[in-house]
Amino acid sequence: MSERLWPGRTLYLLEKRGISVRRDGPSVLVTEPGKAPRRVPARLIGRVVIVGNVPMESAVVTLFVQQGTPVIFFDRRDLRPAITLLCEERGPQRRSRQHLLFRRPPTSERIRLWLRSKRRLSVVRVLKRLSRRLAKRFEREGLREEDYDALLRTLRRSNPRWQVLVGVLRGMMLEFVIPLLQRARLDPHCGVLHPAEDFGLGLDFCFVLEPEIHLQALRFFKDPTRRGHLPWFPRGKDMQEIVLRFENSKKNLEAQVQALIDELLDLMRDVDGGDLSRMLRHRRQQKVAKDL
Repeated sequence: MSERLWPGRTLYLLEKRGISVRRDGPSVLVTEPGKAPRRVPARLIGRVVIVGNVPMESAVVTLFVQQGTPVIFFDRRDLRPAITLLCEERGPQRRSRQHLLFRRPPTSERIRLWLRSKRRLSVVRVLKRLSRRLAKRFEREGLREEDYDALLRTLRRSNPRWQVLVGVLRGMMLEFVIPLLQRARLDPHCGVLHPAEDFGLGLDFCFVLEPEIHLQALRFFKDPTRRGHLPWFPRGKDMQEIVLRFENSKKNLEAQVQALIDELLDLMRDVDGGDLSRMLRHRRQQKVAKDL
């Protein structure tokens, strides 16, 4: 599978000998040996995932970015993905409120505790799908993050490829979350758990939803022939299955992300409007005084 357009408007471009991608007006033209060129209208694409060395014109990337479509790149030699987004000089008013709330206690601590509680709920949800007995035990005795981390350490020790796949899925999740945050007019870079990192809020949401990533990895490695040593990077049919699993989970993931966004906005509204308005007014007055 070198390229595929999913019904959910995701374009996957995977490394393959002879493949090339170029811009053709408002569309991209994908060509590969032995097949007729395929023209894909950019307006139909909501996300682009590029894995490996896929020759393409820079105009292809700018075409997607200019219309607000994120593009994520995976290098087989480096698990850290690169994501391209359109640069914005200034965010809307809600982002100013977000920066004030996320960086000032006690609101920042309240949001931090909320994120961790949502993470625990995600863990319980996944455990119920894996083992009701284990989920009931955690519900009865209480779930500590250390207990869940201990389970993950066992998986990492027995299968070195685990972390590779989790890294790929985390990158795909991050690219999936970012447009939903932007649609809600939230700054994806302004996070609480990841305050000094690019896409900080996106990483906060990925932290909450990470158990869903672990579930997909567990199901992929259920086949023991897929486990093994490093170096390793999924390709061919393995990558096709990973993509298919992720696409099939998108409806559920989008519902979870949207629910998190709604709750986060409710938290922001719960903050004393008078204090927040005063802080914003003070900041505007400082700016006016500086300009004078």
